[in-house]
Amino acid sequence: MTKRLKSILLKSGYSVLVCVIILIALEFSARAIGLGDPIIYYNSAWGGLRPLPNQHVSRLKGSTVTIDVNGFRSKGPDSENALRILYLGDSVTWGGSSVDDEKLFSEVAADVLRNTGLEIYAMNSGVNGTSLSNQAEIFMQWQDSVDVVVWLFPWNDAYRAYAASGLLWPPNKRPLFALVEVIDHVIRTRWLTSFREQTSAAGEEFISPETPAGYEQFYETVLADRTRKNLRALEQAVQIALRDGIPVVAGITPRRVGNRLLSFPAEAADVLRLLEGLGVQIMDVAAVFSSGVNLERAFIDEVHFTTEGHRLVGEALGSELLMILHEPMVDEGDS
Repeated sequence: MTKRLKSILLKSGYSVLVCVIILIALEFSARAIGLGDPIIYYNSAWGGLRPLPNQHVSRLKGSTVTIDVNGFRSKGPDSENALRILYLGDSVTWGGSSVDDEKLFSEVAADVLRNTGLEIYAMNSGVNGTSLSNQAEIFMQWQDSVDVVVWLFPWNDAYRAYAASGLLWPPNKRPLFALVEVIDHVIRTRWLTSFREQTSAAGEEFISPETPAGYEQFYETVLADRTRKNLRALEQAVQIALRDGIPVVAGITPRRVGNRLLSFPAEAADVLRLLEGLGVQIMDVAAVFSSGVNLERAFIDEVHFTTEGHRLVGEALGSELLMILHEPMVDEGDS
């Protein structure tokens, strides 16, 4: 073997060793920040996209994410004596992987009730990217075994298509290495989006200079039909709940731009008035953030809450629930 060949082999071996060391370091770093053990999802006959039951993982910032035996993000307990509160919503209700189970607004509100001596089962059914139709189906599945429904959602849930598990998202099995999750995240959030023009209005991501003539009008028709179906699903689920004597608290969560909250569109206000007319307790979620609250500390981004945001919403929601439950509680105590 010549000296030149030996030198090439040594340099190659050294390069491979350095790469292996770097990959190992990156793998341990990814695991240290909570990656590598994602929540696993499946397509349910009720509600579409749902997390598999019986999962307990430590995720970002050491936050605990628990999916109980019924498929809810809940610290429990599910017992015969518990008051069962079903929380419907999307990623705002889900809370993300950087907020601990017990700090979600669903659990904070439940704690307000627990402090009065009640046993509460907080059934957080929130899932990223779901529509009102998805959420309504979850209620339909559990309508016979819940005592209260809390339905807080951002307005864009009314525009969304029915959500189901797809090829790229979300995970339906655990990766062998944490770096796989890192690479998957980069591909979905960086590489794939580089092929799409960033737009703000609903549906505009489907419109480009190359769009066939007439498609804009066609898409507006589809979007309007999708919205009608979502709002009809919302109305039907609420009517069934109220018919069965299940109190409903509903509200639209706000969108933040900088240090201010955007106003709701007129159609969103109309929907809230419709629900209120049906007998729903409407929660003004935006008002929770209106009195001297630092929005940058309360929001992770435009719509999702930080731990502080969850605390504020949860405490206000707990007060709403106390008002709803006060009369039944007094009657039972007097009887």
